[in-house]
Amino acid sequence: MRIQIVMSLVGRLLYIFGIFTLIPFIYGIVFETAYWSFLITTSLSLGLGRLLSYYGRESQSFSLRDGFLVVSSTWILTIILGALPFFGSGVLTNVFDALFEATSGITATGATIIYSVDDIPKTFVLWRGLMHWIGGMGIIVLILSFLKNLGADAAHFFNAEASVPKPGVVMPRIQSMASKLWRLYVAFTALCFLMLWAGGIEPFDALNYAFSIIATGGFAPTSAGAFIYEQSNYICFVFVFFMILAGGNFSVYYNALQKGIRVLIDDFETRMYWLVIFIGIAIISISLAVQSNINDPIQIFRDVSFNYVSIQTGSGFAVSDYDLWPAAAQMMLFISSFFGGCSGSTTGGVKIIRLIILVKSSIIYLRKSIHPDMVQVVRINGKPMPTKWIQMTQQFLFLYLMIYVVSVFLMTCTGLNIYDSMQVVTAFLSNVGLGFGGFGPTDSFTVMPDAAKCIAIVDMLLGRLELFTILVMLHPQFWEGYFIKKQSAKRYRIL
Repeated sequence: MRIQIVMSLVGRLLYIFGIFTLIPFIYGIVFETAYWSFLITTSLSLGLGRLLSYYGRESQSFSLRDGFLVVSSTWILTIILGALPFFGSGVLTNVFDALFEATSGITATGATIIYSVDDIPKTFVLWRGLMHWIGGMGIIVLILSFLKNLGADAAHFFNAEASVPKPGVVMPRIQSMASKLWRLYVAFTALCFLMLWAGGIEPFDALNYAFSIIATGGFAPTSAGAFIYEQSNYICFVFVFFMILAGGNFSVYYNALQKGIRVLIDDFETRMYWLVIFIGIAIISISLAVQSNINDPIQIFRDVSFNYVSIQTGSGFAVSDYDLWPAAAQMMLFISSFFGGCSGSTTGGVKIIRLIILVKSSIIYLRKSIHPDMVQVVRINGKPMPTKWIQMTQQFLFLYLMIYVVSVFLMTCTGLNIYDSMQVVTAFLSNVGLGFGGFGPTDSFTVMPDAAKCIAIVDMLLGRLELFTILVMLHPQFWEGYFIKKQSAKRYRIL
């Protein structure tokens, strides 16, 4: 059965995830106390991985369907396993709370259900940061860097985890590319940690902030989040720099290290990403300067750049209460939460490349309305964009809006008002983790009813896996051939 190929690979992936769950267990033994829920999670992960591998079948031939199933199964299983330490130890006594926290962590959303982070053991603070860091670059990309001899078809797993257009990116050796991306990811994390530590943050907190910043997550090691550093321009701008860095395309960064900084400047998506950030900061800064009582230009620039970059990239941090800002500034922040960063980044949202494709294809459509015989194609970095990517982008936007509307409606059915429903769905589906009003930067999502938490879990997973990876499995034809044994060809001897 073809499902055995998927079982074998998912089992191998669970081995690696189980090793990561040992890290907080060892930390607890050394610095606090032994939290056996982590060891139990490790045992379950390794045991389930062993079971799937035993009944599975290894192969080097994979289809895109296999990629979708492996990616979806791995993410769902790691979320369940990631929730077990919270629930098993009693840190979170509600199973929905534990699943919410794990989903928010692994999808790097950063919306927390824990009201006071200062009251939970540091072992679990470390686990929250690790979940961000594991899921930030993508679980499959992480694990592909460990697994060897998967063959050229392993690219299907990479494409299934992030179905965003990748213009001009050629991946003949996907496992080699995964290893390079993760080495760069580790290097950025280490550099961020060192710079935060140099700014006076304690090493444990600096490490957890680095995990969250580079993963564009939002979990903080303290209840105060980034608010406690609002008077430190150095720390605030370290945050801003690395949040912008994490929102860029890691493949482009790697090429820039190999060929020079000119690669970054020549990449059209990167330039548009920087331009969108600059315009957003400028608009909100003008709004605050004109409509607020803040007279310090440095404070305005610091607060605006921090909060705007954090929300656009889905980093989930805040250095000031933007709920007190003028309506125009808040509206600009709300709009930016849909943008996200570049393709190949750790951010959620629609992504800049999709916005570019939509804008360019719309302009071409308007031109063809005037000149029907005109032949023109969408080009990114001088290369024509395949029609299938344009169609996929249009379908993504349609599905995104449809899921958004349905989710808002379902949220209202749980008892939330329309305003809260719209902004929390935006926070979850775009993996931002920050909302407005009752779910703003100074609040948690504890007060949401369990039904709303379930909707949030689905939205966070859909947003992180670019919609298609999960939705495609709802089609009945997706499962054809997976549970049917392959018949061996019969041989007939001619007498």
